[in-house]
Amino acid sequence: VTLAGNRTLDNPTNITVGQSGSIFITQDGTGNRTLSLGTDYETAGGAGITLSTAASAVDLIPYFVKASKVVRK
Repeated sequence: VTLAGNRTLDNPTNITVGQSGSIFITQDGTGNRTLSLGTDYETAGGAGITLSTAASAVDLIPYFVKASKVVRK
């Protein structure tokens, strides 16, 4: 996903318990874009995520599904 503005990663659909994968987030040529998470996402300590802000920076967000409505990063 390339961010061309501040965005929200909506809650996932069609997920399976035990599923895992990676989401790559790329800043556009401007950078300083933010990504908020839908309510079904959990992060360590509830800290959310922090993306790199430089233009064209790429971040990797690994995830796994622990329950049908909970995605951990």
